[in-house]
Amino acid sequence: MKILVGITRIFVGVLFIISGLIKLNDPVGFSFKLQDYFAPEVLNLEFLIPYALLLALFVVIYEVMLGVMIILGYAKKFTLFSLLGMIIFFTFLTFYSAYFNKVTDCGCFGDALKLTPWESFWKDIVLLVLILVLYFGRNHIQPFFTRNIRSISVFTALVLCLWLGYHVL
Repeated sequence: MKILVGITRIFVGVLFIISGLIKLNDPVGFSFKLQDYFAPEVLNLEFLIPYALLLALFVVIYEVMLGVMIILGYAKKFTLFSLLGMIIFFTFLTFYSAYFNKVTDCGCFGDALKLTPWESFWKDIVLLVLILVLYFGRNHIQPFFTRNIRSISVFTALVLCLWLGYHVL
């Protein structure tokens, strides 16, 4: 179980970092995708449309940070609950989008990789299973480095994400 959790932890972390950085490179494009989801004919959350860019930046930075945190073993309980919450939400969203054929491209990997709604849903199911492996094997997640080095690494990742988000706007 320890080896499975270790491999899964690195895989999920790297996937979240890559996915987040791709979208962080074009937060405006991701905000357009969020606006598609907020439209009246999809989720009917029109009041969120003016905040789409801010939400896009928050989501992608949070995604990168969760990837960094799970790899480092930083704030394990918070990180695992956040990963679970995020993947459950996006699994629901991609199922809704696929089943009702509302948004035809999830925007999960920006413009780098186009996925149909059903492909995105099944990707989220696989990620959900992997994150559940991490959750139930959480006792096998041992932190890398000392507490101070982990904290500095997470803070540095946050500053770099904020800088990149500011720089690309």
